[in-house]
Amino acid sequence: MEMQKYICLLLVCALGVDGSCIESEKQALLIFKETLIDDSNYFSSWVGDDCCAWHGIGCDNITNHVTQLKLRNGNIGGKIHPFLLDLKYLTHLDLSYNRFDGIQIPEFFGSFKDLIYLNLGHSNFEGSVPHHLGNLSNLQYLDLSDYEDSWVPKLRMDSIRWLSKLSLAEHLDLSGVNLSNATDWFSSLNMLSKFISVLGLSRCNLPDNIPRRLPFMNLTSLVSFDLSNNYLSSSFPLWVLNNTNLAHLYLGYCNFDGLIPESIGSLSALSVLDLTVNSFQGPIPHSITNLTSLSELYFTDNKLSGSISPEMGNLTELTDLSMWLNSFKGSLPETFCQLKKLKSLNVGKNRLTGNIPECIGKLSNLNELILVENSWEGFVTEHHFINLTKLNILLISSDSELILSISSKWVPRFQLICLYMYSFKVGPKFPHWLLTQRKIEALKLSNASISDTIPIDWFLSLFSNSPGVDLSNNDIYGDQLSLISRAPNGLAALILSNNRLSGEFPAFLCNQTTLRTLALSHNNFSGELPQCLGNLTELIELDLMNNSLSGKIPSLGFLGDLQYINLHNNKFQGKFPLSFQNLTKLFVLDVGKNNLSDVLPTWSAEQLPNLKYLILRSNNFYGEIPLQLCQQSTIEVLNFADNQITGNIPACFGNFSAMVTGDISPNHLDYWGSVQMIDSMKGYEQVYTSTLEFLFSIDLSNNKISGEIPKELMDLQGLLNLNLAGNHLAGKIPDEIGKLKNLIFLDLSRNELHGPIPQSLSYLNFLSQLNLSFNDLSGRIPSGNQLQTLNDPSIYAGNELLCGLPILKPCAADTNSRNVKDGHNEADTDSVSDDELMWFFAALGPGFAVGLLGFFAALRFSDIGIYTSILVNRFMRK
Repeated sequence: MEMQKYICLLLVCALGVDGSCIESEKQALLIFKETLIDDSNYFSSWVGDDCCAWHGIGCDNITNHVTQLKLRNGNIGGKIHPFLLDLKYLTHLDLSYNRFDGIQIPEFFGSFKDLIYLNLGHSNFEGSVPHHLGNLSNLQYLDLSDYEDSWVPKLRMDSIRWLSKLSLAEHLDLSGVNLSNATDWFSSLNMLSKFISVLGLSRCNLPDNIPRRLPFMNLTSLVSFDLSNNYLSSSFPLWVLNNTNLAHLYLGYCNFDGLIPESIGSLSALSVLDLTVNSFQGPIPHSITNLTSLSELYFTDNKLSGSISPEMGNLTELTDLSMWLNSFKGSLPETFCQLKKLKSLNVGKNRLTGNIPECIGKLSNLNELILVENSWEGFVTEHHFINLTKLNILLISSDSELILSISSKWVPRFQLICLYMYSFKVGPKFPHWLLTQRKIEALKLSNASISDTIPIDWFLSLFSNSPGVDLSNNDIYGDQLSLISRAPNGLAALILSNNRLSGEFPAFLCNQTTLRTLALSHNNFSGELPQCLGNLTELIELDLMNNSLSGKIPSLGFLGDLQYINLHNNKFQGKFPLSFQNLTKLFVLDVGKNNLSDVLPTWSAEQLPNLKYLILRSNNFYGEIPLQLCQQSTIEVLNFADNQITGNIPACFGNFSAMVTGDISPNHLDYWGSVQMIDSMKGYEQVYTSTLEFLFSIDLSNNKISGEIPKELMDLQGLLNLNLAGNHLAGKIPDEIGKLKNLIFLDLSRNELHGPIPQSLSYLNFLSQLNLSFNDLSGRIPSGNQLQTLNDPSIYAGNELLCGLPILKPCAADTNSRNVKDGHNEADTDSVSDDELMWFFAALGPGFAVGLLGFFAALRFSDIGIYTSILVNRFMRK
């Protein structure tokens, strides 16, 4: 050994190596540095003669040749100079987590013949990945992945066949590279290196040409396989099961369906199985309970059903288990209490019943316990939390009778950062133990049967930590909030709707400049809104509906992110704020049921390009409907009822293209609370929350509008509600009214309409409420289809010249026909024919059923929960 060291020393001396780096390589590095952008001063150490001592440089201990260039997370960008090729002995090149925006991966990277490690991930390279990288015959590690939140791939590959030339490759990560044109991707998998142990193909837009079975699978060394976030739309890929060494399998967000195969139990080495967000159905395969090496198991958001096997308790290595958003039923097995290593347990949004096992309190490693939206019963006591010293996320709710029964002296051994206890009897008082929680970042105690005043000191302590506080739907009372002068700034959402809070609007909220959601609806707040609300520049949602607020509406025109304003049913006076036209992101504006007095507002579609819901009902707006409104093609709900509006209905209302198609466009409101809106659908005020996006409505009732009903209005085939009652409309009901095929509610009463009722009205198969009373309509009332269910004579009252069913007034033609047929005189015929009556009532059954089904199909009412954004990413994998 001593002789070998001596020979090496002689060789070093012979080569003239003096212990510092090679001069030509140092110069190449300096030229490389000059073409880069270094805003973070990452290269500050690149001074002096010995480049081997520079940050990120590694040299061979004997030859002093540069062999490693590791510039990971350097925040560098710019161009990569080809002088880098002078580093002929480079084995490791790491440029990951940088910002080479708009730069293609240089082709000359394929000339580093000794390269073993190449990491270009998360550095914003763009364009086509050069196939020249296939020349790197010694390469073992290749990472071209992009950021997980980058859903628009920057890199692309039209073929991956050249990857087969990397015969020594062990780690290959192409996650985020666009492979949509790589139709050879699947056949190329079997040509990859037999040494591949890690293969990442997440978010690659892979072509949907995946077979369910393969005759063989060559990747016998595969330990980690990530196929997630590809829209593959097939059943479970059975060929994956050939890789018996697999430890990590990620198949989330792939649109897989069908059953999870029982043969998945053959993957005996599996420690991570992620099937998040697919459409798998049926029960969990029993064989999964044999995978005793599993540490992470995610069934999140599928269509799985059946009961949860008690043998899941055999998976004692589990640290993370998520069954969120499925249809599991039955009880939660007490064998789960054997999972001593469990850190996260998520069985939220299922159909589980029975008691929550008390022994869960013995899972001392648990930091996340998510049990929301099931049908739990019984009591939750301090024994459920007895050893949960690490717990920081607790979410419990039930649609059954679940009661919190905890001693007033109990002090928990944990400090929560997130607490959701909603639809869960926590009250009647704010629990004392809750006041000990000083680190809460998100709090939801909605519908918790609390009847109490707010503990102010504790409440204010939440402001500096919490992104969201929701105490809605309780019986909280008092005016303490009006007495607060200042509070720590930091709150993102405050939701106190549906309580009995009183006093003036809490002025301290003006200092909460981080607020994005403010919902105080359905309380007893009074007085004026302060002008300082204009300070809340991050506000997105403002809901003050159903209070007693008065005075002028303050200027909110500088709140550029505001999307939702609901001031419905207050006592506001004065003019409509012109500043609203500056709110370019606004999509809901409701100032209905106030005392505003003004002409109808005018603005161009360019000013409010996203406006969908405009509610001005029950004020004192006057004048004609401005034609500029017709440019607002996005309108889905327009309610000007109960005002003093004159003039005609503009024919250009036919430009409301959203109502023409009835296509449901998503509401892009980024909110913490629940958006709600009131409309007079079905003749009375109704609150819409989760069904808001399904509502298409025009209500101009109880004004002074004249002229005819424009036939262009009949082009709005998506309309569900059309209410023009209580105006001075004349002329005929347009024959084209049968085109409104989705109409559920139609009210044209108390106008001056004349002529016959169009037969096409019978084409409206979903019509459930109709009112044509008090006009001058004449002739036979149409019959057939859904009209047979509308048998209340009052809907045609006040039209003396109408005849036929259901008003039981015979038509002249019917009388003459019967007289000729039966030889009776007119005095003997006081009603419609027996045959017609029998046919009419026989049709009620099926007609009513069709209408009822249509009504519910159109509305699709359902309740939605409220979840803060702090948990979304966490839950989607858990």
